[in-house]
Amino acid sequence: MTHTQKPSSKGIFALALSAFCMGVTEFIVAGILPDLAQHFMVSQPVAGWLVTIYAIGVVIGAPILTIPISRLDRKYQLMLNLFIFLLANLIVAISDNFYLTLCARFVAGCMHGVFFVIATIAAIKIAKAGKQNTALALMVSGLTIALVTGIPLGTFVGQLFGFKAIFWLIVVLTGVAIISVWLIMPHIEGQRTFIRNLFLALCVPKLLRAYIVTACTCGASFVLYTYIAEFLLVLSTFDKQSIASILLLYGGSAVVGNLVGGKITDAKGSIISLRLMLSAQVITYALMSVSAYSQVLVLINLCAMGMVSFASIAPLKSLAILSSHKYAKGFEESAISVNEGSFNVGIACASALGGAIFAHLGIEFNAIFAALFAVPALVIVLLMPRSL
Repeated sequence: MTHTQKPSSKGIFALALSAFCMGVTEFIVAGILPDLAQHFMVSQPVAGWLVTIYAIGVVIGAPILTIPISRLDRKYQLMLNLFIFLLANLIVAISDNFYLTLCARFVAGCMHGVFFVIATIAAIKIAKAGKQNTALALMVSGLTIALVTGIPLGTFVGQLFGFKAIFWLIVVLTGVAIISVWLIMPHIEGQRTFIRNLFLALCVPKLLRAYIVTACTCGASFVLYTYIAEFLLVLSTFDKQSIASILLLYGGSAVVGNLVGGKITDAKGSIISLRLMLSAQVITYALMSVSAYSQVLVLINLCAMGMVSFASIAPLKSLAILSSHKYAKGFEESAISVNEGSFNVGIACASALGGAIFAHLGIEFNAIFAALFAVPALVIVLLMPRSL
């Protein structure tokens, strides 16, 4: 049976709340890593696998685990996805075994990847005409707000009640998200996909360029941002106590940038928007190497960095959807799912590059390499036609 859907701002709220749960789960571990290491009696580098395994889950989950549930109504896909995500966090909340917790984090990461594939398609379907990219930005705003609040929230709740209380809170919020999806999300017909579609999605050159644009655009800031605390401490001579406030300022700028990016993309289209934003990224990241030596200038530059890096999310998702409709007929969802995985591939590669630059050249070079990381994406979008 074919379901119809109507524009639904309430549905976007349900998606944003779900995205917030995913974001807090992803970012929270960085703020409580010493507590986790102490609880499980492992070293912090070993405890760091709880971060790494989640990211691996996102990359695997997005393209592969969307396949078995693809025939279901999108509403039921979301509810099943969130329910498994809830169970994974429940296991983390009650587990005292490191390896069981590691497995649960992997499952949660897989569900994170699956969620953003379904949510991207659903947001487009239920958005008002001409407002699809604003809807995408609103959906992603849940993730962006989690970036701002995740580590401070985790630290605060963890200090008061212990780190397990954080995961109990995620369980409760995810339960609220499931109920929200059930009550206010409209029905949207699924599209059956097959494993062979993944290979097709990886064999079309014009789709590959969209994946590269996503990986380079999303990843570029992480060459610097992953090590931003050290950058600000060493080059800008801020004290440790001020770093948390500075990161909140960055996060606030990211929220604003995310929403502005959606509106610009609705007005100008994904290609023009990405040309503007990638040009701004290259300039803004490169300028960090100069502004770093002035505390006032580096704060202004950091806010600009937060805005331009997150303003690119909506046009990236829009480009993926447009590319899939034009070049992936019959396997659109697989192309979108590979693109979702590209976000985390870009972040992982950029963070690794940032670590190598920091170790071998010095932290002062990270800003330049962040700018260079975005250049391939800028070149590709400059060579693309203005509209697909």
